[in-house]
Amino acid sequence: MIQTKTIDGVLLRDMVVTGAALLEKNREAVDALNVFPVPDGDTGTNMSLTMASATKEVNQKEYLSAGEAAAALAKGALRGARGNSGVITSQLYRGFARALEGVERITPTQFAQALKRGAETAYKAVMKPKEGTILTVARVIAEEAVRQAERAPEDYDALFANILSTGDTILKKTQQMLPALTQAGVVDACGARKYPPKSWSCPETGPPPLKMTTTRSAKSSLPIARSS
Repeated sequence: MIQTKTIDGVLLRDMVVTGAALLEKNREAVDALNVFPVPDGDTGTNMSLTMASATKEVNQKEYLSAGEAAAALAKGALRGARGNSGVITSQLYRGFARALEGVERITPTQFAQALKRGAETAYKAVMKPKEGTILTVARVIAEEAVRQAERAPEDYDALFANILSTGDTILKKTQQMLPALTQAGVVDACGARKYPPKSWSCPETGPPPLKMTTTRSAKSSLPIARSS
């Protein structure tokens, strides 16, 4: 349980660093089960390298301001983005950070709105967004998070429980959204490693390993739109 009403820069950093460590722990599982858009097997590596760059940047100094910490995470992710999954992840952080400019401590409502801004930014960055990927997972989680925050604007425990529940539900549905995933009998791995912020509410255990698949490549093969 997070047991706090706001998140400052230090806590945000710790949350993301813990999540990045869990991603690295599951990196090989993601690599091994990658089928979309090309079955080339390094999505876990690309996402992990992207997050390593983000955490390296945010660890350069102690950011007390959540907005500044988010900006550092976005800067690092953009600088170190690898492959399709890394590029989209960096855009999620870019939008998330922009929503938090000037914010010292994030409330549940602001956190949910930042997730929504992140999803919107990622969609705009991809010329031909595909449903059934990390984009879908991020969008649906954000939409439900905003609704949850409206119901309980000061309850982070309820917000993260909602994120986990929604993420689990939409992740399972990705298997039916893309023929490649349906044929392989797996869910989208990029979405699988993106959605679960269980490290935030359960830092000692984190999310369990999942059967997953997604994109890969040292250079992104997605057509990325230029956006300001």
